[in-house]
Amino acid sequence: MEYDVAIVGAGPAGCVTALYAAKEGLKVAILEKDKEVGIPVLCGEGISKKVDQLGIIERGKWIENEVIGARIFSPNGTIVKLSSEKAGGETGYVIDREVFDKELARLAIKEGAELFLRCEATGLIRRDGEIVGVEAALSGERIGIEAKVIVGADGVESRVGKWAGINTTLKSKDIVSCFEYTLSGIECNKDYCDFFVGKTLAPGGYIWVFPKSEDVANIGIGILASYSKPGLAKELLDRFIEKHKEYKKGKPIRILTGAAPVSEPVESVKENILLVGDAARHTDPLTGGGIMHALIGGRIAGETIAKSLNEGDLGILQEYEEGWKREFGKKLKRNYMMKEIASGFDDKTFDMLADSVKDINFEEFSTLGLVKALVTKHPSLLMKLKPLIGIR
Repeated sequence: MEYDVAIVGAGPAGCVTALYAAKEGLKVAILEKDKEVGIPVLCGEGISKKVDQLGIIERGKWIENEVIGARIFSPNGTIVKLSSEKAGGETGYVIDREVFDKELARLAIKEGAELFLRCEATGLIRRDGEIVGVEAALSGERIGIEAKVIVGADGVESRVGKWAGINTTLKSKDIVSCFEYTLSGIECNKDYCDFFVGKTLAPGGYIWVFPKSEDVANIGIGILASYSKPGLAKELLDRFIEKHKEYKKGKPIRILTGAAPVSEPVESVKENILLVGDAARHTDPLTGGGIMHALIGGRIAGETIAKSLNEGDLGILQEYEEGWKREFGKKLKRNYMMKEIASGFDDKTFDMLADSVKDINFEEFSTLGLVKALVTKHPSLLMKLKPLIGIR
């Protein structure tokens, strides 16, 4: 089988790459190892309302709840409120990730992309020193898919990158272990996505409550692997739920486990290989969320691949890396630095920081405003946050 583009992985990054490449007339194959797109869900299911501005996917049944903002709870209960516009890429809509992913796949197929389910990539095809395709097992049968460009959209454990010689190894401090319940029969404020921080509560990470309705929510935890051990994420989350009577009475209707990269990005273009989404480490290092970057990066990748092949110049593929760096590269760099600093905070520091910023108008938030607040209330924090001063 011969294609212009072979994409390994049918998550948001892979499907959007396929969508925009197929739109430009390219012959595109998507290889998905599972029997169904969107399954299993490995996500807290929060996304920014800015998704509406991308023009990729229309509002639909994938939206389960719309929130007005986020609340961050420090260890002593201090609350910092943020509007959905200021709360980052995970706040705005709480979605049904399975429906969302399937809709993106439908859009790609509508433009002409071909989707192969139960098709697991097993290696790259090399000929005369060049990569010319992907080896795969389709429902157990070995096949070869030749392609001019191969895209690794195969998530945190990306094998495409490794096969191509890209260093995708993650240090324990750059990966979070996650555990999540979808609980029914609880009481929650459906207007806010809630985040609970603290080294005792969730070392190197946080606990989230993303409401799907007034009585159903995703309640999960992410902790840095460098602080973790087998079973710790579940243990800490169970302890949290036990202490909150509004959640304690709930019953799980879904349990999820997984991991997310919170590292700096890796090399995303090598010869005719591109990495997108989690495979490229485009997850926000501070929050662990990655859907928005997957959509934006996927679109840039698809358009760049089309330009490259239509002009017959593989060198143009480098414009993909330039493009995503222009769109969200500075944000990833800044948030990685923030993650590195915050991962060392103790509970007292989180409380001091929350107390400093709780009265800031986050509609007009700025680094200068943060500095003024810290000088006024907790000047000792300035030294800990010094590396961030001046970064936008």
